Amino acid sequence: MIKRLPNWVLWIAMAAGAAAIAIAVLPGLAKLQRSEGVLPTLAGGANSPGVPSSESGARPLDYVTLQPGEDRFADPEMSWRDGAGLGASGEMDLNLACIIEPNRIVEIGSPVKGLIQDIPVERADRVEKGQILVVLESSVEQASVELARKRAAMNEDVLVSKARFELGKRKRIRVNELFDNNALSLELRDEVETETELARLELDRARADKRLAALELQKAKAVLGRRWIPSPFDGVVMERKMSAGERVDHETILKVAQIDPLRVEVILPSALFGQIKLGANATVVPEIPGDTVHVAQVTIVDPVIDSASGTFGVRLTLPNPDHSIPGGVHCRIQFLDE
Repeated sequence: MIKRLPNWVLWIAMAAGAAAIAIAVLPGLAKLQRSEGVLPTLAGGANSPGVPSSESGARPLDYVTLQPGEDRFADPEMSWRDGAGLGASGEMDLNLACIIEPNRIVEIGSPVKGLIQDIPVERADRVEKGQILVVLESSVEQASVELARKRAAMNEDVLVSKARFELGKRKRIRVNELFDNNALSLELRDEVETETELARLELDRARADKRLAALELQKAKAVLGRRWIPSPFDGVVMERKMSAGERVDHETILKVAQIDPLRVEVILPSALFGQIKLGANATVVPEIPGDTVHVAQVTIVDPVIDSASGTFGVRLTLPNPDHSIPGGVHCRIQFLDE
């Protein structure tokens, strides 16, 4: 015989079933209402159903009436992905964080192994393109240059060979005259012709040796030049890692930064993709005491949006002829309307 359950058990079961049905059905109804554009607009209507009241301490979201297929907040702090930085007229109104960095940073090393003889610069020194930053010990290389220079300057072999060739040409003329007058045998004429040709070949070899000596001088100068390490651009010395007397192989000796021009890096939301053009101008204010507004120009716009963050990068070039703006500082940037 089956016992009848108490009424209170049946009431609990019915309530649980009703709650499960509500959880399953209500989201679908809300989605249907959203697609039909019937969400309520909060215009001081704190009593509107489903809208949080300002009396509860929570800031109300300023919903707008939606069109079919739309799902957008009107609150500017909630909508940066779908139009952040756009004013009512559609123009950009951005004041974003950015960072100012050196245009280039190069680690100066040595192309050859050697002993450092001198480093004539210190940290924070300004350097010019081509200025010698590191000098390696080079006594052997300098001697090789002097030897090659002497050889390249020697012209005696060429002069001697040229004189012999000129003599051979004169002898050949006289021998041919005698041979035409039947006063000289064919054998003697051939002997003179051969001597003249050998003198010509000797002159050509002497001239070739002189050209090779000039090339050897260029090679010796190039080898010596590798012992003098110049600056690749105008800039400043960021760091000095080695000193005179140390032996260098593949180590970094100096770090040099180019700070004219500087580059400005800024990350923008994908909603602004296509609105920042190459060549556009922007005002940049470095976050350093007493600095003023500077104008930079867009030089790079990333063609790919980062899918994880929904952002893309923009690089600008900032002139800094007097080196008054340091690299590595944060800044604020605002793009100018064209």
